[in-house]
Amino acid sequence: MEMTHAQRLILSNQYKMMAMLEPDNAERYRRYQTIIERGYGLKMRELDKEFGELSEETCRTIIYRHNGDAPCDARLLVESGR
Repeated sequence: MEMTHAQRLILSNQYKMMAMLEPDNAERYRRYQTIIERGYGLKMRELDKEFGELSEETCRTIIYRHNGDAPCDARLLVESGR
């Protein structure tokens, strides 16, 4: 994961705030903050685990199966198997 210094600073500050907002998860957020601040390249992959990902095929299925003009909630379509 490549990030600019500005992106790292923003993310570091977000983890600092999350540690304050969620005391039960504070240790994890402080660890993430350290990884970002010190630029531990190998450990940055650990941060990727927090993000979900849909395959291109699933995205196309969601787009093509959605009919009408109403906004589409992809999570509901994926969970329902549509």
